[in-house]
Amino acid sequence: MQLDQMPPYGSLRLLQLLCEKRNLAAAAEALGLSISAASRRLSELRALFGDPLFTRFPGGLMPTRRALRLADEAEAVIRGYDELMRPKRFDPVGIVREVRIGCADNAPFSLFPNFAQRLLTQAPGITLTFLPLGEERFAQLSKGELDFVVSPVMALPEGLRGISIGENEYVLAAGRHHPLAARREEPVGNDEVLRHAFFDICFRTHPGGPVLALREVAFPAWAGARSAIRTTSFLSGITSLGASSLLMVLPKRTAETLDAAGMISVVPTKEKSVVQHPQLIWHVRSDKDLELEWFRSVLLASALESA
Repeated sequence: MQLDQMPPYGSLRLLQLLCEKRNLAAAAEALGLSISAASRRLSELRALFGDPLFTRFPGGLMPTRRALRLADEAEAVIRGYDELMRPKRFDPVGIVREVRIGCADNAPFSLFPNFAQRLLTQAPGITLTFLPLGEERFAQLSKGELDFVVSPVMALPEGLRGISIGENEYVLAAGRHHPLAARREEPVGNDEVLRHAFFDICFRTHPGGPVLALREVAFPAWAGARSAIRTTSFLSGITSLGASSLLMVLPKRTAETLDAAGMISVVPTKEKSVVQHPQLIWHVRSDKDLELEWFRSVLLASALESA
């Protein structure tokens, strides 16, 4: 028998039901076929296998030995097809893989603080790797070197998708003993802020682009302040802030968390920051990956909870 002569699934089911019910009308009804359609399929099976398959007797059809053997052998094929077409139940407990996210070092506890614990509970086989947010982040997504990126961008290159995971406001931070830290109730003006030097977080928006300070982007009115130290790491600046006379611009949620922990002081200011909208970004090929789709949904839910 040639491959293109293999009987279709519906015909095999008809053969199986005819052997069981021994009545063409009953088998046709079970398959939702008309009697004429079932009769036509039976004729095709007879021609294909070169055997009458069934002989008539009062009240129905009697299967031949060949028909009984074929029905028995078709059982595995039918079972396999049914399994193939049955919707699979997705269970994240079975996921074993590494998922790599490019993001700023404060993002895990600022944007989605409960995510790691939820992930460990629901999918303990996942290894979550946070990597520095480099200039080549979008190229890394395209090459598969990163699975996701968290970045406050507005336009995305072709082939990438993004969804907002909240808002980022920015605030002024200082060490607990900084002169401005005592001004907890009275917002400070721009003139007072500009008298002090900054520990600046810097970044590039694209490869080869200019190095920008977060202070200049979040508070354009403070662009004239002096940068004493520049870095790409929030946490390295935070650990140095308490022992210096410098100021620092931080995402509001990060700053409030650290203030509550007694590590820094949030300094109220008359100037309000530009609001950014961080996005979770991925390559379109991830849309076909059920595990990454589930991972993305959990991360988004965690981000929305903390917003």
